Amino acid sequence: MKKKKIVTIILIIVIILIVVGAIFWYFFMRPVTQSAGTTTSPTTGYSPFGRPSTGNNFGTTTTNNNNGNNVTPTIVKVPALRLLSATPIGGYGASTTASTTVVRWIDRGRGNILQASENSLDIQTLSNTLLPKMYESVWGKGINSLIGSILGDDDATISTIYAALLPQGNVNQKTGTSTPANTNNSSLAPYKLQGKNLPAGIVSYATSPKKDRVFLFAVQGGQGIGYVAPFNGGTATEIFNTPVTQVNIDWPEANTISITTKGSATDNGYLYFVSPTTGTWKKILGPLPGMSAIVSHDARYAIVSAAGNANNVVTYIYSIATSTATDAIIRTLADKCVWGNFYKDMVYCAVPFQPVSGTYPDDWYKGTLSTVDKIWQENAATGEVHLISSVFEQARTNIDAFNLGLDDKDNYLFFMNKLDLSFWSLDLVDSNQ
Repeated sequence: MKKKKIVTIILIIVIILIVVGAIFWYFFMRPVTQSAGTTTSPTTGYSPFGRPSTGNNFGTTTTNNNNGNNVTPTIVKVPALRLLSATPIGGYGASTTASTTVVRWIDRGRGNILQASENSLDIQTLSNTLLPKMYESVWGKGINSLIGSILGDDDATISTIYAALLPQGNVNQKTGTSTPANTNNSSLAPYKLQGKNLPAGIVSYATSPKKDRVFLFAVQGGQGIGYVAPFNGGTATEIFNTPVTQVNIDWPEANTISITTKGSATDNGYLYFVSPTTGTWKKILGPLPGMSAIVSHDARYAIVSAAGNANNVVTYIYSIATSTATDAIIRTLADKCVWGNFYKDMVYCAVPFQPVSGTYPDDWYKGTLSTVDKIWQENAATGEVHLISSVFEQARTNIDAFNLGLDDKDNYLFFMNKLDLSFWSLDLVDSNQ
């Protein structure tokens, strides 16, 4: 009797569990079939805490539906290392606004001016004016004008021009977008390029720190002639005449033009400072075989490279005030470096991932030697070095970086790849985190 009672209790418990399970499934687990015309909240893109935070490395794209109403913006992350142009370019300029960094460049093949903002993945064509075969340029204040070199049809003659971006149609100056003045021409670009030819014989040029003047170096009558001119293509004033004709030039500080004679492994190089007002020369450094040098924007330091004695390159940080050189630790050509605009003690260099034996700098100039680079930062005042980016790993392609540049605030590093003349930007803030 007692055994029968226990069995009965167990059966009752089992029945109760089955009933409870059925009720739970019916109200909580079974799929719900919607009636036609009903909607549910989306299962993606929802956050109980509101919209995701968007920092400087994010951009938003908003589109309109057919009724003209805004569709929810798409948030796109802008990569730290960004390919801006896969095709060769002929120089670039960058400027930092309150909200973003804007960079403009000229396509080497056709001559179009293009623009990118570092908080958006969009690339805009600003000008359809054709200036083909422009292989080099420097940009003036506000990146609204340029001085550039155009290769002639004979692939030997070089002419130098000044050109300015002039608005056409109704241009939004903040975004660069335009509404065509002629509504029948929907392909009208926001700007057109208009300019003039500069005197013959100009072989190199550099902008002043404020980008309102330009130093022009010309070879005329077998002599090197130095001119200073307003950046708008105005009248140039001769400041010196020299028998030296093979030079690299820069204008790092308001009262200092730097001139480095072009060296090779078998020829010595020299660094000079020249006054932009009087044209007087002052020897700073040399002789050093195969020397090249880039001067900081306060003219206190120079990063200097020279030919080593074992088919290699040696690199120094040179203090101009004390006339002393210290080992830079990194090994690279000064041509692959740039000094900070905002942080003037900082120098950024493209440094080979592995040393490459060769005759420096000759083999690199001729293109018979190339490197695969990382980006390093060095503090000239303290000697500290810091790896910024293994760009060849991020890009998944070999990068031999040259023509390095920075925006006004040192937020972005720009460079070209010597292997294919492509154009890249690197977010220094994001890369340092």
